[in-house]
Amino acid sequence: MGRVGALAVALGVGVAIAGTAGTAAADTTESGGGGTQTESRPERESTASGNADGAPESGKADPGDASPRDTELENAASDTDTDSDSAPAAGTGDDDAAPARTSAGRLPRTLTVRTADLREPADDYDDDDYDDDEPDPGPSPADVAALTALGAARREVGSASSESSAGVLEMTDRSTPQTVVVAAASPLGTPQQLAAEQLAQRIAGSVPVQLARLFLKAGFYSAAQRQFDRVDGPDPENLRRLDAAVDAYAMGAAFQQQLLNSAEPTVVMQVAPPHTWYGQSVGASRILYDNPDTIYRFMGVNGASSYVIRGTFADLDNLPADTSFSVLTGLTGNTAAVLTKDQLVIEPDGSFTITADASPAGGRTNHLQLTAETTLIATRNTLSDWARQTPMSLEITRVGGPPNSLFGQLGGFAIPGIGPAVVRNPVLTTLVSLIPPLPYVPTLLRGTIAAVIMLLGVQREETYMRVATTDPGTGERIDPNVLKDPARNAEFLATQLQSAGYFQLADDQALVITVRPDGAGYFVVPVTDDWTVTDDYWNVQTSLNNAQAVADDADGTTYTLVLSPTDPGVANWVSTGGLNQGTISIRFQDLDPDAAILPSVDARLVRLEDLPAEMPPGTRWVTGGERAAQLAGRKAAYDLRFAPYPQA
Repeated sequence: MGRVGALAVALGVGVAIAGTAGTAAADTTESGGGGTQTESRPERESTASGNADGAPESGKADPGDASPRDTELENAASDTDTDSDSAPAAGTGDDDAAPARTSAGRLPRTLTVRTADLREPADDYDDDDYDDDEPDPGPSPADVAALTALGAARREVGSASSESSAGVLEMTDRSTPQTVVVAAASPLGTPQQLAAEQLAQRIAGSVPVQLARLFLKAGFYSAAQRQFDRVDGPDPENLRRLDAAVDAYAMGAAFQQQLLNSAEPTVVMQVAPPHTWYGQSVGASRILYDNPDTIYRFMGVNGASSYVIRGTFADLDNLPADTSFSVLTGLTGNTAAVLTKDQLVIEPDGSFTITADASPAGGRTNHLQLTAETTLIATRNTLSDWARQTPMSLEITRVGGPPNSLFGQLGGFAIPGIGPAVVRNPVLTTLVSLIPPLPYVPTLLRGTIAAVIMLLGVQREETYMRVATTDPGTGERIDPNVLKDPARNAEFLATQLQSAGYFQLADDQALVITVRPDGAGYFVVPVTDDWTVTDDYWNVQTSLNNAQAVADDADGTTYTLVLSPTDPGVANWVSTGGLNQGTISIRFQDLDPDAAILPSVDARLVRLEDLPAEMPPGTRWVTGGERAAQLAGRKAAYDLRFAPYPQA
């Protein structure tokens, strides 16, 4: 570890001689293995170097799982450069590496899902006709892994041709076949993403992470005992899910570790559900009230460098309900700047370019100003119509800044106090740049860094639990089955409103929720457990947004939804997914800045036998068979995110 020692000496000398603040030098020449024009590519550790963890070579899929991208992924994952964990940026190598393109010869598959009539209360409805209270078995603990990031994943959050984008599945009032054109390839399945997922799973399995996992589990349990004291702490079902929540946090930390080297940025999707694609199964990386409608992606950046972000929306007629780019700072992920969908300038072909550096916009469109404390850029695509809306393709390139170094490789720019000081002072920037990066970073070292990130998780998790269980004005604990008025919350996306609470329901009880989305183009009512994590929302209707739900009136001024463990037979059922106790965080996005009235939420506890009298006139009711059709459409639309699905 001679380089690490040298780095410490350089930092000490620099602090002693750098008495004045300044602007970090923007070295625009290639030096030390990390000059400018550093494109998005994942870091890679050499397996020929005697890795203590014996990690398998990235990109080696089972021969039976070979996919058209196997060769490309192996090339991406086997680059032994200055600790780069992802493949060359899309668009910089072979054409088939670009997430924006459909591989030659791969034709879309089509399937037909018949949607059922949604009708008035039916005498033939029988709870036994359909039972979705038993979700599909989740992944094993070895496959479940999930999220957290320096403190930004802790914040909330393709370029495919239109021929290959998702088609036209939707719930309608007509009993007509609806066709889903399954995308030839999801814009999310880039070589960089696949390589990052492989590396994250190795990091999550390392000894330091497994040790930190024990601390995290104890901390989560203790936090839940305090925050849910009015319902005697977490119930048995939530305790059963604790291991999965901890695994998810560990997986997120493993992704976050890869984002620390902001000299070699890459786009990483995390805060994601477990999924299988391209011959690899990936554990969950979702935490802190993940939104079932949102695709979260993160890019590690620093205020001493300049970046260009490029992306493409495949279908301008079906843009996501909301899109944002947020500049996050420090370990807590405070938002320093936001570029919203209304501010984003998109070309007629769906493409856009965003610049990010320390200078003000100065009249430039699509610009993000980075501060000395900046650590990440988080981007979100919120999909209200899962069948029609697709996430954008995305890539990032570093175009200016100091050369890559051991300091940057190990996340020095993200260390509170030290990172900002280096960015502000050109002398310190020069000093830390003298020590080149390691040719590879062993899994054990990566795991140690990820474990440190995990140790911050206990405090973050309790903070988010408190969002549901505590009155923000008084600091007092609130009762279950109470939803607070929508408000801005520092723990979430800066441009949205949210109404949070927690529920305690018997099998024969329901929480009737009335939503008035005044001034909001999008809202969602999702269920999360005590650990603030979603479950199987693709097979079970544990969330509904305004595009999926049926409005109470033609103008969509109010929506009445029923949250309950047992299917009540209404179209707007939000299943608890087998939970009798859990959390809720209703989100409102695409807000009208000129709206005179803000969104509002009302909740009341009722018995299922009294539900018909509590529902508004014209409520849509469904039979068990109709519910099955509703869920089949939901699953088919969800699968488009990881298309092609299922993979041969």
